[in-house]
Amino acid sequence: MVFYTPETKWALGGGGLYYFRPTKDKAVTRPSNISFIALYTQRKQLSFMLNPDLYLGRGYHIQWNLKYSDFPDYFYGIGRDTPEESKELYASRLWELNLEALKQVYGALHLGFVYFFDRTKLTDIEEAPLLAAGDIPGSGGGTVSGLGLFMTYDSRDGVFFPTKGNFHQFSAAAFNPALGSDFTFTRFYLDLRKYFPLAKAHTLALQSRMLFHSGEPPFWRLGMLGGEKIMRGYYFGRYRDKNLIALQAEYRWVPVFWRLGLAAFAGIGDVAARIGHFNLKRMKYSYGLGLRFVFDPKQKLNIRLDFGFGKKTSGVYFTAVEAF
Repeated sequence: MVFYTPETKWALGGGGLYYFRPTKDKAVTRPSNISFIALYTQRKQLSFMLNPDLYLGRGYHIQWNLKYSDFPDYFYGIGRDTPEESKELYASRLWELNLEALKQVYGALHLGFVYFFDRTKLTDIEEAPLLAAGDIPGSGGGTVSGLGLFMTYDSRDGVFFPTKGNFHQFSAAAFNPALGSDFTFTRFYLDLRKYFPLAKAHTLALQSRMLFHSGEPPFWRLGMLGGEKIMRGYYFGRYRDKNLIALQAEYRWVPVFWRLGLAAFAGIGDVAARIGHFNLKRMKYSYGLGLRFVFDPKQKLNIRLDFGFGKKTSGVYFTAVEAF
């Protein structure tokens, strides 16, 4: 695989995706899959990921993500008004596990639990005076471990390219030394998506994402604005804080001709230290245009090239699968 994002520059790697059906339960309409990816980027970032996603009989769904990365990155400080001049380079080594176990309780509604674990070691902060000062939570690295409740409502007509239905996700997790965590905090996450079929090959997709923390999460676990998924045009983590709110809309016309398609998107969002500090007039904006190529018509898997723009910033994203 080859892709490009502002966070990685050009990235080269390979992997595999194995589809299978582990159950004969005819009520299970989606195939299970196991994916593996190994990547190396132009910015000397190394990453390995293993992601089994299993749809089992009797309404059980289990998914986990194992990840290792050795990742040079940029840190701009914490807050919604950090200046560009605060940008500093640091490197970290990360081992991460996210586990989700769900059971169908009614229709498209699934309930279960989620477990988060990561161990982060900062390997190079010589050019990062903000982190080197040791005043920011997580500037010395550490272990994060948390357990919580998880809920999804998924009535989409497809996973890779939905054209109708809903996808809603909520989780609430507690991180505590009793679970082996070096940091004590709680995390609340809400992701709401709606897909409207407007006409043949035309879809309007809407998403709102909210992330709230209490306590003292480490800086790499804060809400981070930007990236290839939401608020495209901003560097992922350019703005970060305990709380994040972002909304986006995308109009998709796929295909327009043969396997080629178009997309247009826009969004607003921001981060804040407290929920009451969000101000609609001060929220950041993003917008952009994208090209689509239908790589796998049967699975509706697209390759996308997006040009995102924000306030005094922009980004180019060349990757697979839709942003949401």
